[in-house]
Amino acid sequence: MSRPALRNRTVFLLVLGVSLLAALLPVIWPQLDIAVAGYFLQPVPPVDPMRWPWGWIDYVNEYTPDLFRGLSMLLIAGWIVVSLLRRWKRAGLAMAFVGISLMLGPGLVTWAVKEHTLRARPFDVVEFGGDRQFTPALTQAQQCTDNCAFTSGHVACGFFFVSLMLLDPRRRWLWIATGLLAGSLVALARMSVGAHWLSDALWALPITLASSGLVWWVLNFFYKFGQPAGRN
Repeated sequence: MSRPALRNRTVFLLVLGVSLLAALLPVIWPQLDIAVAGYFLQPVPPVDPMRWPWGWIDYVNEYTPDLFRGLSMLLIAGWIVVSLLRRWKRAGLAMAFVGISLMLGPGLVTWAVKEHTLRARPFDVVEFGGDRQFTPALTQAQQCTDNCAFTSGHVACGFFFVSLMLLDPRRRWLWIATGLLAGSLVALARMSVGAHWLSDALWALPITLASSGLVWWVLNFFYKFGQPAGRN
């Protein structure tokens, strides 16, 4: 007798829980942040992504936020149009979920956390030639005034693909794998230039998942109970 398949919500919560546990590691051992940053910021790292072909590091660092911000705005605009036409309900839900989730998690929530923690980036701290102090993750600091380190909006954009398991349960493992790979590559790009700590990257995943989960719950409530009877 085969075991019943895990519900999509259960898998989502498991991924969220595991991501929180992983993100807590550099909180418990702050030296992990120093060690990983030190690896990339040493004069000649044994593995240096900056020397890899095609200049992909530069493209990721330069264009990731703008690309996802533009996508978010287009999808929200498309959702508004679809809602006005009162057709294609499923397409409208998908547009709203992706657009609003991108605007909320990698966008507004990440920005709010940055403004609250005021954490200096690796290349700005004394250990790596800067003039500011290192502060562990989840510790409020006064070491940055604008566009601070914790947490990474770039990496949150990559990890966002994990959230698409909510929209497409049948391919949830594909979306989980895609999101983890994309987020890891973006994290590598950001850490390789000293722009983020390991903890900045790790915390981007649970923050993104929690934001997307909230948007998904609210939208499903609206689409289930907020639509007039008989409306498709």
